[in-house]
Amino acid sequence: MRKLGRVALSAGIVLAIALTAACGPSPKPVSPAHVVVNLSTLDVGNLTTQPKYYDKPTVFDMAKQVEAMRLGGYIPLPVEVDPDVKYPAQPMSGRVRTFVDFGSEAITSRVTADPAVLKSLAKGFLSGFVSSGKSDEKISLSYELENVVLLFTDEKSATDAAQALGQADFDSTPGAQRLQIDKYPAAYALASSDDGGPVRSWYATGKFVILTNIFDSVMAEIKSGDLPKQIGRVQRSLDVLPPALAKFPATPVDKLMDIPVDPDAVLARALSTFADDPSESGMPGVYDRQGGLQVVQGPGEVKLFADAGVDRVAWKGDYIFRARDAAGAAAIVAAHSETSRLYRPVDSPKNLPNAICRKYIGPDTSAIAHYCFVTYGRFAAEVSASQLLDAQQRISAQYAMLVNAH
Repeated sequence: MRKLGRVALSAGIVLAIALTAACGPSPKPVSPAHVVVNLSTLDVGNLTTQPKYYDKPTVFDMAKQVEAMRLGGYIPLPVEVDPDVKYPAQPMSGRVRTFVDFGSEAITSRVTADPAVLKSLAKGFLSGFVSSGKSDEKISLSYELENVVLLFTDEKSATDAAQALGQADFDSTPGAQRLQIDKYPAAYALASSDDGGPVRSWYATGKFVILTNIFDSVMAEIKSGDLPKQIGRVQRSLDVLPPALAKFPATPVDKLMDIPVDPDAVLARALSTFADDPSESGMPGVYDRQGGLQVVQGPGEVKLFADAGVDRVAWKGDYIFRARDAAGAAAIVAAHSETSRLYRPVDSPKNLPNAICRKYIGPDTSAIAHYCFVTYGRFAAEVSASQLLDAQQRISAQYAMLVNAH
């Protein structure tokens, strides 16, 4: 399961949104069918228990973020690009998903060029989405695959930007060398060094520019790069992503302010703890199943989402999963709350017997320690906090919010 790290994210984009496992025995929550919860008896601290509903975007940056959330549902998962890349990305590379500015860590953590320069070269850029994963649970033994998809207003803008951004990336990377991808000669590809450093490619397809970034920890450690192998990994992304992106029904620019922020009121049901506990999941948002799998990663998640019938995932610092039915929601909680040598059961909150909590006791001192889970109808909720009482109050408030939603 995920271990969430604490990070800081762009306040400006956050404001735009705010304005509108391992195996082992698990303690079992009381069946929701056999529990009656008196909401007035729950300890929710000072947290709200009322849902916040969203209509249309209130600012253009928010509209572009919503378009990026939609885009996430059309980007192949890392494991669909390369079956070996089936593990969650490192928090540093995975925490930003949607973005609307070149000052975002989605770009600055991968490219050293001045964000202002990149912005000036990317006429018509609207928003983007980060898809990332790694090939082994241990980062020291893995290679990381990152595909950053940038959406533009039109194909010419994307084509022009790909070359210009690639050149700016090359110019700002000390010791960089140009690479050729024979199957995709239009791709602007480069290696930051010849001893295992990152290999990147900028490639235009339709209204999109795909920034593919490959880093192999083993090559970097032994300082011996294998550029043909790295180029082959880039090529796999360029084989898989363009046909999938061609299916994306981009919203006309003059209609972006009309697209619904939260079409099924799932984001409305999510408890907002983003300001307190920002994590690798990035900006608050709501996704379809495919987009949700970009955020909630792990070897078993694809099958779990399919079996449970998950069709929406919302995140505002904590998670809401909408499953096919109550049984599907229970399956999500059962899978995500499993205990093991790294996770042990801890007390559920008072007066909420259908909740379940666990504590991370592994060696990662940056991991958030406490997690609590609950279901209500077809919805499953997952919260996390450094302190057990905070997690208990959050899951209590989240349960009340699910009950109070119409």
